[in-house]
Amino acid sequence: MKVRYTTTASRELDQAVEYLLQHAPHVAPAFADSVESAIAELVENPLSAQETEQPGVRRKHIRRFRYALFYSVSQDAGELLVLNIRHAARRWPWEAAHRG
Repeated sequence: MKVRYTTTASRELDQAVEYLLQHAPHVAPAFADSVESAIAELVENPLSAQETEQPGVRRKHIRRFRYALFYSVSQDAGELLVLNIRHAARRWPWEAAHRG
């Protein structure tokens, strides 16, 4: 299965790593490894993570760092699309969109 990141997900990942490099550099590599491991698990079993209330969007927790990967799966295209990578303290992506 092919993995693709949205521009937003790539930016969120970069921001998270940059933050950790500045504030806790010793854990930044572990965070990056945790994201990679979560993606690898999803490639092996893409429907294993919890469904959200948004149709077609699932959430995979990275518990150690209190982050979640939001993604969708296109079985026909053989693609896992990472939509967002968010800290648990942040609103879910679609909640932020509804705030005016």
